[in-house]
Amino acid sequence: MTSFRCLGAFFLLSALAMAETAPLSDESLRLAALHAIFPGMQISQVAGTKIDDSWPEQPKASELNSPDALAKENVYRLVGKASNQAEKEASDQLITGKPSSTRLVRFQIFHWPASTGLLAVLQYKFEDAVPSMAFASLGLLVHLTQANDKWEVRDRYLLETMHHFALQTIRVLDINGDGVDELVIESDFGGAETWGTNLLVFDLDAKLERTFEITSQIAYRTDDRFTQVLDVPKSMQQAGRSVCFTKTTQFENGILFNPARVSNPCYGPSEETDRRGEERNRMLAPLSNP
Repeated sequence: MTSFRCLGAFFLLSALAMAETAPLSDESLRLAALHAIFPGMQISQVAGTKIDDSWPEQPKASELNSPDALAKENVYRLVGKASNQAEKEASDQLITGKPSSTRLVRFQIFHWPASTGLLAVLQYKFEDAVPSMAFASLGLLVHLTQANDKWEVRDRYLLETMHHFALQTIRVLDINGDGVDELVIESDFGGAETWGTNLLVFDLDAKLERTFEITSQIAYRTDDRFTQVLDVPKSMQQAGRSVCFTKTTQFENGILFNPARVSNPCYGPSEETDRRGEERNRMLAPLSNP
């Protein structure tokens, strides 16, 4: 009987550990977060409007799938000139030469673990802009803290911008079993005959720290095509040593697998410096004359 109780307790603790933290729905808090991230801008909700950049509409199992994690979120219109180089690029109008000053923003906010802070995950583009595909839209992560009863931006992270249109997944959960939530996010990218998504894991401690990054989907002509689905229970068992997936490969180096090859790889944490992330984040520095 004791062994059954211990086993039951183990499964209960595992289920609790795998439970995902839900985004906050308090509208006053959400608006306060927006005002802190975009100070001095006019902010209004676009009534009756949703943006859904998902494709395909009816994805098949093990095939490429690009859901829009923010498809059900409200859309907010934020008016103000570009405040940094990333926004300057994304607000460009290559046809008329007149940049847009109106953002269409969707986002979610979460409690920052073990603190009174907030995590904001935003996806936005500039209305009527025609930018280069290097800045089609912006995916942004923000750490907010309170000071003198006001929210302030403590840290920001700009996701890959090249042919970026949507965030596929946003999950706040304890993926390494240490009792503290991490952020797991998938963000799309593209290029010459290429489409893919990157899965990133961030520690939510004193700041946003990227600890893991891997391509979770890729389609390059008929040379390479695979999907990798995060295996949370198996990753938790690794206790931070690696992150595990179920990988389905349809093409590899031009070779077709029929049926598709299924494997279960685990990858170690990203040890190299996040140089690309650091380069992108420098584009968030305020413009001298916005």
